[in-house]
Amino acid sequence: MESYDKVYRGKHILIDTDTGEEIEVDKIYRRQTQGNFVKAYIKGLVMMLDVVGGSKLKVVNYLLENLRLSDNKLIATTREIAKEIEVSPTTVTETLKTLEKGNIIKRRTGVIMLNPQILVRGDDNKHRHMLIEFEEFNREDEQEHAYDEYESFKSKKEQ
Repeated sequence: MESYDKVYRGKHILIDTDTGEEIEVDKIYRRQTQGNFVKAYIKGLVMMLDVVGGSKLKVVNYLLENLRLSDNKLIATTREIAKEIEVSPTTVTETLKTLEKGNIIKRRTGVIMLNPQILVRGDDNKHRHMLIEFEEFNREDEQEHAYDEYESFKSKKEQ
C-alpha cells in the first residue's frame, strides 16, 4: 500500500479566468512514502539462519511464525516453545542465547523481541520507533515488563 506524506509549501494566488477574481490557496505537495507492509531484511534473515541449523531451525521457524508483527514480540516461555515444537528446552535455550549474542533477539522472562532490522511491519516511522524500543528492551525490571506484556497479550487475545 502506498502512502503519501503532505508537505505544506505556503500560499499561492490563482486567478479565475472567467471573473478575474484572485483566489488565495494553500500549496500542498504529496511526497510518496513507504506504506504499511511487512519488510524482511534478507541480509539479517540469512545471518540468523547461518548461526542455527538442524533442530535449532525449528526454534527460529516457531519464532517467525508466532511473532506478533504489531510489536515484533513473542510471548512464550522456553518450556512452552520446546513443548510446542517437540524439542528439548536446552535446544530452545541454546538457540535463543545464540540469537541474542548476534543481536537478532532480546529476551526478558516470557518475552522475546525480534530485531526490527530483520523483520518489521509498518512504515518508516514505525521502523524507527521499533528500533528504539529494541535498543531499550532489556532485563531491568523484567517481572514488571513480563507482567505488562502478558496483560497486553491477554487483552488482545480476548478481543
